[in-house]
Amino acid sequence: MLAQRCRRPGDFALPIFMHAILTKEFHFEAAHQLPNHRGKCARLHGHSYRLEVSVRGPILPARGASDDGMVIDLDDIKQIVQAAVISQVDHYNLNDLIAGPTTAERIAHWIWDRLEQASPAFGALLWRIRLWETATGHVEITRAERSAT
Repeated sequence: MLAQRCRRPGDFALPIFMHAILTKEFHFEAAHQLPNHRGKCARLHGHSYRLEVSVRGPILPARGASDDGMVIDLDDIKQIVQAAVISQVDHYNLNDLIAGPTTAERIAHWIWDRLEQASPAFGALLWRIRLWETATGHVEITRAERSAT
């Protein structure tokens, strides 16, 4: 059963098992280099990164509350990501922030770690991180990649 009728016409209650995935997009500029890379990435250079942060969770039935019918408010996602990630990386050298090679793959995992540390409750909702290093190339990690051994 997808919906149950409520008292008001056109209104319906969401069963507890209904979930949704929300995605918020961000942009930042940062420099990095991969000293051992065989190509041009061995030199210090910059990227205009595009970041997508996706969360997945139950749609909250909180009648009368601000977050009624939401998994999480998109503005909450914005505030958490802005504070934990964007403010830390925008116009910085990523080699000064991340230990080891600053590949797109490792940056995406670093972002996931930062978001989990900033808010364990938000971390529990994290579903996917997509990070574009160029207009045509991105890395994607999901909860599955985080738990793979």
